[in-house]
Amino acid sequence: MPLPHPGQNQLPWPTSTAELAPAERFIVWAFRRWVLGLKQNTGDHWTLVWNEFARQLGDGDGRDALSGFAGLVKAMQCHARRRISYHQPCCPFLGADEVSIVCFVAACQNEHPQLARSLAEWLVKADGADEMLEAGTRLSAGMRRHALLLPQRSGTSGTPPAMMETHARAAALH
Repeated sequence: MPLPHPGQNQLPWPTSTAELAPAERFIVWAFRRWVLGLKQNTGDHWTLVWNEFARQLGDGDGRDALSGFAGLVKAMQCHARRRISYHQPCCPFLGADEVSIVCFVAACQNEHPQLARSLAEWLVKADGADEMLEAGTRLSAGMRRHALLLPQRSGTSGTPPAMMETHARAAALH
């Protein structure tokens, strides 16, 4: 499948959670909660994420998709090119890394392997890209089976996620 072209019925880069589709909000919320669990070394946040995966996808598919999601976070945690930033769970703003993660999962789901690899390689070193791609594919497939579809964003606003201004104080995953 060819890479999408800007302006081809696609959405611009979002700058707030209000601009996200439900499936995108799900990814951002789960990422923020999961990383907060890592930072605080508490399982409470992971339990919230698991409950939401099970609610959205059922026990079986939820477990498989959550495994992909955890693998995606692990790939970033172990192979990040730099500190990955994120906002607190209830913050309405989005950072460049959060947008890139959403766009990565969308590229996996929408079968744009070149775009998915480019985004993976922007977030992680080369030795972690395949791990991230495998995890993203697993996560996105489970979401697709339950009609949690992520739109492909073209960034027609002209500003790539890597250049977006962070609107709130972000913490680091790494």
